[in-house]
Amino acid sequence: MSIDESFLPWVQAKGVKLRGIEPKVIPTRGIGVVATRDIRANDVILSVPIKALRTIDTVPKHITDALSGVSVHGILAAEFALDDSDDFEMWRTVLPTREDLEAGMPMMWPREMQDLLPTRARHLLDNQTANFRRECDIVLKAFPDLTRDDYLYSWLLVNTRTFYNSMPKMKSYAQADRLVCMPAADLFNHADQGCQLSYSATGYSIKADRLYKADEEVFVSYGPHSNDFLLTEYGFILDTNRWDDVYLDDAIIPMLNKTQRADLHAVGFLGRYTLDEHTLGCHRTQVALRLLCCTPRQWQRFFDAEDDGSSTQVDVDDLLLKALHSYLDTIRNAVDRIDELEVGLDIQREWLRSRWQQIETMVRSTIQQLEA
Repeated sequence: MSIDESFLPWVQAKGVKLRGIEPKVIPTRGIGVVATRDIRANDVILSVPIKALRTIDTVPKHITDALSGVSVHGILAAEFALDDSDDFEMWRTVLPTREDLEAGMPMMWPREMQDLLPTRARHLLDNQTANFRRECDIVLKAFPDLTRDDYLYSWLLVNTRTFYNSMPKMKSYAQADRLVCMPAADLFNHADQGCQLSYSATGYSIKADRLYKADEEVFVSYGPHSNDFLLTEYGFILDTNRWDDVYLDDAIIPMLNKTQRADLHAVGFLGRYTLDEHTLGCHRTQVALRLLCCTPRQWQRFFDAEDDGSSTQVDVDDLLLKALHSYLDTIRNAVDRIDELEVGLDIQREWLRSRWQQIETMVRSTIQQLEA
């Protein structure tokens, strides 16, 4: 992989200004952005003017007219797929290839591998796939020369390369439809703490969040996302992620009987039992497990925040331990099944295996704290 020598002149001709940074190939991670000199916190390192942006307003009218009812995401993807201009061809030189996306994006993995994703990632993928299928049918009917694979590739490019569009005019759009594409800005890699994007009447800019030394990679933050989210939406996981968490639904929901599940569903507390490195079971978990060890009055008082639950916390912790040990069996089973797979790519299996190993580390750490 290399960066076309014409890319920087092309992007600068659009009015994009890079200050103390440049794109560079990062071993094992594609293209990123590095500092060419020492950068101070709050230095503006990138500016992208309005004229350089791709938004729903810049999509050719014949495309938007043909795609009534399609999301902004879907329309931008159609434009990407249909654009054979020399201008977009230069942008393509720094975009992920189809093979790059296939390696990391679960949406392009074999079904047998998708079925082995952690629960939260699997739910995200199901929603993602349903949205794509609905819009793909509309787009291919409107533009029959496009293939499903071409549209999927473009759809995933938009999914992984766009930013939140903060223009005031976008307030009339649904949250998920507030998307903007901007050259050069989309080359930054993500970290759980990184530079932030801001909007003004002249365009977008990125300021350094801290001191960066010359030759150091400069990161942006996409937001407080778990590794399940990052894997499903962007095709990677972080080795260190302060926002990481995991759903324990597969371990906790089977502990509940039919009536208890119905009771929790009625109050909006069935599922999404989250474990992270900072809490020994989220509030939703605490509520659910108390159904198994508290009297109805004790449970109701805890639910209504009239009791802090300290008198029953030991019993709740014992139940959580039981759930976590059960979940270790789920993790081991998933890793064993991954090792037995005969489909997919080695890199896909490695992403999947690594994610389960991260979850195992989180679970074992919580077990150690509970048993201390």
